Amino acid sequence: MLYNVFRWLFSLTIKGYFRSIYLKGIDQVPNSCPKIFVANHNSAFMDPILLAVHIKQTLYFLARGESFKSKFASTIFRFLHMIPIYKPEISPDEVHKNKFIFQKCYDHLQSGKSILIFPEGISKTERYLRKIKTGTARIALGAEKQNNFNLNVKIIPIGINYSNPHYFRSDVFVYFGKPISLKKYTKAYETNEVEAVNDLTNEIRTKLEDLIVIVKDEKLDKLIRQIEILYRSELREKDSLEHKAIQDFYLSQRIVKAVKYYQKIRPDNLILFKQKIDFYLKALKQLKIRDTQLRRSNIRLKLASNTLYFILGLPLFIFGYLLNILPFKAAEYLSKVITVRKDFVGSMKIAFGMFVFLIFYVLEIIVITSLTNWKLGILIALLLYPLGLFTINYIKNYYLFRGNFRYIYLFIRKSDLITELKIKRKELIDELEEGRNLFLNSEKI
Repeated sequence: MLYNVFRWLFSLTIKGYFRSIYLKGIDQVPNSCPKIFVANHNSAFMDPILLAVHIKQTLYFLARGESFKSKFASTIFRFLHMIPIYKPEISPDEVHKNKFIFQKCYDHLQSGKSILIFPEGISKTERYLRKIKTGTARIALGAEKQNNFNLNVKIIPIGINYSNPHYFRSDVFVYFGKPISLKKYTKAYETNEVEAVNDLTNEIRTKLEDLIVIVKDEKLDKLIRQIEILYRSELREKDSLEHKAIQDFYLSQRIVKAVKYYQKIRPDNLILFKQKIDFYLKALKQLKIRDTQLRRSNIRLKLASNTLYFILGLPLFIFGYLLNILPFKAAEYLSKVITVRKDFVGSMKIAFGMFVFLIFYVLEIIVITSLTNWKLGILIALLLYPLGLFTINYIKNYYLFRGNFRYIYLFIRKSDLITELKIKRKELIDELEEGRNLFLNSEKI
C-alpha cells in the first residue's frame, strides 16, 4: 500500500522535475517470468525512483544495510520493498546476515517477483561504470540452482543517461537492454560456481556499458559535453525515424570515441581546440544567447501567436504562480541549506519537492474549502498539479521568447559581433568535421 502511494506521488514529482523523459526498449521486458533489473548508479535514490515509476512490475530494491539501523527507518524501508544488503568494508559485523538476504531474494524470484539491483554498489555522478559486484550473478544463479534451473530468471540491463540529474527541468534517457538468459550458464555453474558467477558478471558489465555514455576522464568529459552542445545537432539526421534522445545517445557515444582517438593522434591540437571552444561558449554566456540561435539561419519571433499565448495564458499563469511559488521556494531553500554528497543533490530536490508540495497543496485545499465550499475545494485539488506544470512551461516559453528577442536585438545593433561569433562557430565545426573524418577513416583501416 505505502509503496503504491509513494510510487504515484513520485511519478507526479518526476514528471514535473524533468523536462523530458524518454524510454527505449521497455517494451521488450518480459511479463511472465521473475526478473532482476540491473542499472548504473549516478544519482542516489533518484535512480530507483525513476525506474520504479516507469517499470510496471512491482520492484524490490537491494539497499545499503547501514540505512536500516534505526527501527523506524527499517520499518518504513521494508514497507517500500527495500531489502538490506551488508558490505564487508562498511558493516563487517553484519555480513553474516547476507545469507538470509540472498535466500529472501531467491524466494522473491521463485514467487515471480522483480528485484532492482545497482551492481556498482555505490552512487556517483560520473559518466562511467565502476567495477561491477558479483552479487547480482550470485543471486540469479543461486535462485536458479534452488529450482533446478527451471525458474527462467531474466536479467534486464538498464542504462540511465542524465543530461544532469541535479538540474531542475533537465533530460533523461533510459535505455532497456535485451534480457540476459541464464540457461547458457547451467552447466558452467554446476561445474564451477565461481567461474560461472564471474562470467555472468562480465556479461552484465558489457551489456551495461553498451547502454550508457562512458567518459572516465573528468576534464575530457567537460570538453565532450561542450562538443555535444555545438556539434550533436549538426550530426542529427533531420528525417530520421529515431527519437531525438536516441540519436543524441548514439552520437554521444561516437563523439567520445572520436575525441579519444583525436587526443591520441593530435594531443596538442585538442588542447588548442579546447581553448577555442571555451572562448566561444564563454562569449555566448556573457551575451546571454544560445548556440542554437547562431546555428539557425534565421530566428522567428512568431510575434502574433506568442503574444496571443502570453495574453490568454496570463490569468492561468498568475493563478498557478500564486498557488505554487511558496512550495517551490521552500523546496529550493531546503535543498540548498542542507548539505549532502554531490550525487544526492538531485535526489534531495525530488524528495523535498514531493513532500513540501504535498504539504502545501493539502493546506491550500483545506483553506480554500473552509473559506468557500467543498465543490471549489475539489476543483482546486484537481487543478493544482496541472496548473503547476502550465506555470513551469509558461515561464520556459517566456525566457525562450525573451532570449530570441535579445538575439535579434543584438543581431541588429551589434551585427559585427554576431557575425564574428558565427565565423568562430564555423571554424570550430570545420575542425570537428576534420577530426570526425580522421576517426571514420581510422575505422576503415
